Amino acid sequence: MNRHLLYFYVCRLAIPLWLLAGAIYKLIARNPKLLPPPVLSFVQSMDGLFWLTGTAWLDSAIRLIILSEFVLVAAMLCMPRLARTIAIAVLSLFCVILLLMILPEFQKGGFAQAMKGSCGCFGASGPNPVMMLGIDATLLILALLSKRTRKSPELSIRSGLPSCALLCVVSLCVVSLIPNRAEIEMPTDVAQAESTDSAVSLTPATPVPTPATNLDTTPASATITPTPAIVPTLAWPGFPQKAAPYYVPEFARWVGSRLDSQDMARLMTPAPPASINTGTWFVMFYREDCEHCHELLQKYFAGPLKTPTLTIAIPDTDPAASLEMPCSECQQRKLFKGPDYVLTTPVLLKVVDGIVTIVVTDPEDHAAVERCLAP
Repeated sequence: MNRHLLYFYVCRLAIPLWLLAGAIYKLIARNPKLLPPPVLSFVQSMDGLFWLTGTAWLDSAIRLIILSEFVLVAAMLCMPRLARTIAIAVLSLFCVILLLMILPEFQKGGFAQAMKGSCGCFGASGPNPVMMLGIDATLLILALLSKRTRKSPELSIRSGLPSCALLCVVSLCVVSLIPNRAEIEMPTDVAQAESTDSAVSLTPATPVPTPATNLDTTPASATITPTPAIVPTLAWPGFPQKAAPYYVPEFARWVGSRLDSQDMARLMTPAPPASINTGTWFVMFYREDCEHCHELLQKYFAGPLKTPTLTIAIPDTDPAASLEMPCSECQQRKLFKGPDYVLTTPVLLKVVDGIVTIVVTDPEDHAAVERCLAP
């Protein structure tokens, strides 16, 4: 094939349509899980920089990324002189991001580990990162080999900056007007079954002896029995009335705060043991098909437990790929199925009197795990 024909079919058709398909899928789903982990980490690091925080910032960032893809597609369709340059730049960026995803997994378990999961570009059922890298790298090579000449065919649409600007304005309107994903109403039967009294419960403390008191009206041999002190103990607040469409927890910000103040933690079902706010607990978010989670549980939580441990499963795994739970004494719970939970497992927490004191998000950091598990 001539280089000028290659330019037309690759830089003016194949790559813009490929980019457009990904942008449309992201716009329909509006799910942070569709962002590759390096991109999601970068977006989270910018939280609060533009006066937006939490879900509001994440929604805005996703829309901005989608809009930028629409703008690049418009530029490649309407501005022939820039099509090849934009294609090479975009695909080079995609390849770098995919390599950042693949290399850590490859170091852990070779190609078999690197090919697990999805790159996120087209949802959980999309190509794995290695396959996507092959597709993007092939398109990049073809774009590098192409060349625009006077013989290159042109699209029937009117080219130029005005047409590009018009498509960009239309894209801006579409991306801006599509509403955010709606909050999830909690089923009445589940909420009632899981909720507990959010008010304080009064628990008698250990009686403190007081000296006997002799009064004129009291026989000399009698003593006054001390009344146990009443100490307020916070009960688990139970399910919220509504759940967010997705949760992207920043566990580092949980340190120093109460576990029951975190909206995502309150979605566990059934409710945690009543003693979760008393003494020291280990809490672990995990996925049933997560090999790293299984290894961590097998190494540190198999057999008799000296410290009570609560495991909370993320309900977005394939039941057929579930691994056997190594911890027989763990209190097992599961997050409510409905929202999307955007987090990498396992996540290990140390909770003292209901307050998160230590968070470990990297199971390969054995020193951090040991510090967390230390008495």
